[in-house]
Amino acid sequence: MINTYRYGGQGKMKKDGKEIIVQIPSSVVLYQMGAIIKVNITHPQIVQENFKQQGKSVPTVNINALIDTGASCTVITPDVADQLGLVHTGFQKVSSVQDEQQQPVYYGFIIFPWGSGIESPIVSCPLKNFDCLIGRDILLHWHFTYNGHDGSVVICD
Repeated sequence: MINTYRYGGQGKMKKDGKEIIVQIPSSVVLYQMGAIIKVNITHPQIVQENFKQQGKSVPTVNINALIDTGASCTVITPDVADQLGLVHTGFQKVSSVQDEQQQPVYYGFIIFPWGSGIESPIVSCPLKNFDCLIGRDILLHWHFTYNGHDGSVVICD
């Protein structure tokens, strides 16, 4: 499936002492914010079946995810993992610019805006400005094109 995301928006600026709304070009938004998509994070199918058998609703969160070609694995914040009550499966060493730490790993199901999804281990660690990073563990399933000139990304899943 081919999915194209074109970024753009509005911003405020002052002109002649008044605040006005201006259109921000797609290329500027993509450059400043990065490639962001909305994803749903939930439990893997087998855990979802257990919830349903118990007559419980399956917890799901809808969050912004930054597509991060520099991240080897997909990451969510500890708040998202706690909110969902994901199944803890172990620990993984995570390296950042500042240090290297063991972080908890959960197993979850990530659903993309176009409807498909993938069950995958998900590392939990603090993030700034986002609740999720989509790493190369998921990108290896995609053909991903970043078009800075027109401010779009194309994801073929």
